[in-house]
Amino acid sequence: MSSQSFRDFADRLVGQEVEVVTNNGTYTGTLEYVGGDSIILRTRIRGRAVRLAIRIALIIALFSLLTGRRFTF
Repeated sequence: MSSQSFRDFADRLVGQEVEVVTNNGTYTGTLEYVGGDSIILRTRIRGRAVRLAIRIALIIALFSLLTGRRFTF
């Protein structure tokens, strides 16, 4: 699947709770932004609210926690 179809899928999830599986770990939070090469996820790390930028090239899968829909590379 192409990165464009990933961006189309991810754009529909902005504002929703998602789970992002990457080469470096799994993150859960609210998807805030989808850009050309990265996404912004609002999450908590060690109890602190943070905005986490994740490069699309590192993403293995993106899951909607609300609907269960998913996108995998």
